[in-house]
Amino acid sequence: MDLVITQELARAQSQQDAASLRRAYELIKSANLGKSEFDPTESFSPDLFVLCAEQALKMGQPEMSDDCIQMYFKVKGPVTQFLGRAHLCRAQLCAPKSSENLEEFENCVTQYMKAINFAKGEPRYYFLVYNASVLYWHMVRPFLKPGFHHHLISSLSQIVAVLNQTEEEDKEWRAELMLELLDCYLQAGRKEEAAKFCVTAAPFIKAHVPHRYRQMFSVLVQHELVDELQLKQEKRTSVSLSVTYDINVLKAKLDKNDLPEDVGAILKKTYKHLSYFNHQHLPSVREEK
Repeated sequence: MDLVITQELARAQSQQDAASLRRAYELIKSANLGKSEFDPTESFSPDLFVLCAEQALKMGQPEMSDDCIQMYFKVKGPVTQFLGRAHLCRAQLCAPKSSENLEEFENCVTQYMKAINFAKGEPRYYFLVYNASVLYWHMVRPFLKPGFHHHLISSLSQIVAVLNQTEEEDKEWRAELMLELLDCYLQAGRKEEAAKFCVTAAPFIKAHVPHRYRQMFSVLVQHELVDELQLKQEKRTSVSLSVTYDINVLKAKLDKNDLPEDVGAILKKTYKHLSYFNHQHLPSVREEK
């Protein structure tokens, strides 16, 4: 019976065949009720509940997906990757219908964290941590609005920590979430926590995702998250960081309505650096071969 259901699900996936999906679902329901058209003593894998739920979700059948997930949790199958995948399905099914609904948001986050906390303890399940982080981020993006950032900090900080713990290979993704978490801290007015977070986040981005470091450096300067002497020393290492430093120092002073009297001179110096930077990056003329 497992083979028949698997074949129907494979056909549903490869051909986007709703009829095959429906047949697989009906077979699963019958087997779950002990009324299978096949030999009732034949084995039935609980994994099929989750496989059917995932496919139903992809094909826009949330009710079917939800029913499969409910059946899966009722049978209490063995603890495998499918437990984490079931939590991910459930999280997607309970995605908030509005960016104003905090209760739905928190319930959905809880489901994602269940999947992540399950998967983080077993290296062979680490792929679920990554998948959950991506799906989570798609869900929370509408909530990145004034007055709401503080609601993301708890879950996002945990996800960033787990991705570090599992040494996720996609360092670009880790850097992206680090920068977003840093912004959440700052938007929520939690500058002290932002500064503490930068102690590890800034070196990571500088070492592993250097093309994003200028963005990090801008935040460090503008929000004064690192010792000024350290920032001044670092800006000397490149024209790009020097320009970034000068511009963001001015931004910080502008925010405080405290622009220096020599702002014109600073801007001229910055412009000169920019001209030098652009000149450095002009392509050279090729020699005739």
